[in-house]
Amino acid sequence: MSDVTVRQFAEVVGVPVERLLEQLGEAGLPVDDADSTITEEEKLKLLNHLREAHGKTTQTTVSAPRKITLRRKTVGELRVKSSEGRTKTVSVEVRKKRTYVKRSAIAEEEARQRAEEEARRAEEEARRRAEEEARRAEEEARQRAEEEARRAAEAAKAQEEEARRIAEEQ
Repeated sequence: MSDVTVRQFAEVVGVPVERLLEQLGEAGLPVDDADSTITEEEKLKLLNHLREAHGKTTQTTVSAPRKITLRRKTVGELRVKSSEGRTKTVSVEVRKKRTYVKRSAIAEEEARQRAEEEARRAEEEARRRAEEEARRAEEEARQRAEEEARRAAEAAKAQEEEARRIAEEQ
């Protein structure tokens, strides 16, 4: 289907000619009447316009599929000797299936997995750091409390000695 008239295209698509002319005009394509010809590129522009108008944002481009599966079937014949000494021909059918995946599709999948793994590691690292900070803060608070208790005990001991010394002087 290369260059066709708008009328032929409308019949193929199953849309009234007037409606198709209206849609072509909305898509910004220079089409005058039903006997004008439209190319494949103009058809793709129309399709993209209609998809955008109906809420689908993906662009239609001619692209290769992500993976291709090839199925091969080979038929061969084997000659087998029977117990009676005759040779018998047996048909053998071998079926092979091979799937080829685009490298870009594999790379995209690997990149997505790597990103998820890095996000998970970053989250674990942040959680580990937070726990470590909490432990440090707790340890510092405990050490401060011990230091204050030691100082209070030393101060009490010093007061006691001072009181004893004063009592001895009198």
